[in-house]
Amino acid sequence: MLTPAAQFLTYAEAVALYNQLKEADVDALVKTCGPPSFPFGDGLFYQLLIEEADVPQAQALVEAFEQQRATPPVLRCPRCRAEGAAPLPRPAWWQRLYYAGTVLHKCPQCGAEFSV
Repeated sequence: MLTPAAQFLTYAEAVALYNQLKEADVDALVKTCGPPSFPFGDGLFYQLLIEEADVPQAQALVEAFEQQRATPPVLRCPRCRAEGAAPLPRPAWWQRLYYAGTVLHKCPQCGAEFSV
């Protein structure tokens, strides 16, 4: 009987987890799930199904993958790759207009301003 190992993954996440499970000799099935794409397509998200007998073997891999997925990536400056960029406290009016819907950050090392 197949049981879900992970749900609501993007395609890239599903492929990455599938390859990790394949290297650990755990057979997995990638299947769409979640709400359908417009107008009547497959689901927007993916899930991985594994055999019940393989659950103990795959448990550690799936937990590590979920932990990595839940941890936000480190924000780096696109110019100098330094960490620790902080949001710009008060951008100019034209920056608020031009970068609407994003947050401007300023690098502490090189002073570059970039949107996230």
